[in-house]
Amino acid sequence: MKKRSFLPAFILLSISLLIVGTMAYLHSKNSSLLNDNKSKLTLLNIAQDSAQKVPVLKDLIAKNLAKQNAMAEAQVTDQNVLTVERVYTEQEINEMTENKFMDLLEDTARKLPKLTDIKKLPAGALHRTPPIVIQAGRDLGVIKEVLKVHESYERVVTKFYKSCAKDEEGTTPVRALCLTNLIEIKKKNNESVNLRDYPERLIELSKMITDI
Repeated sequence: MKKRSFLPAFILLSISLLIVGTMAYLHSKNSSLLNDNKSKLTLLNIAQDSAQKVPVLKDLIAKNLAKQNAMAEAQVTDQNVLTVERVYTEQEINEMTENKFMDLLEDTARKLPKLTDIKKLPAGALHRTPPIVIQAGRDLGVIKEVLKVHESYERVVTKFYKSCAKDEEGTTPVRALCLTNLIEIKKKNNESVNLRDYPERLIELSKMITDI
């Protein structure tokens, strides 16, 4: 009789344990899913935040480079009166005397950029040719335009080109351009240039423009 009275109690206890165990399992599973969803949501938020920050970072870099380029260009426009670009008309070139041409050479020599000028430029501005170097190319172009009209002035310009090409404080592109112009004049007049007086890097650059 004792065994029969114990059996229903045991069955009731077993059922209760199953119910409690099932509830505990479901609660644990729900908690796990909840935590998993929270984790996914956190990762999603991080990804969204990162996606939003990347364009912002790119914009900041672009704005910074633009600012540095503007500073570099301002260095040209803010130069003193000796570095202000002089625009010559066709008539002025045609009527330019040798004395005025000598003045032009002296003025151009004063404005040619130095390595120290390049070092002052912001790092971002060096991703392209500095404006002061471009301006030097224009100034040297004016001299060539004058020589096209006044070939007799070639005898006085060679000293200028030699000085420019040998100037160790000058920038490589400008020095190479001066050496190239000197070689062209010498070849035109069947004269030679002692290339041993010039650095190899200048000669290599000149070879890209003219035959040596």
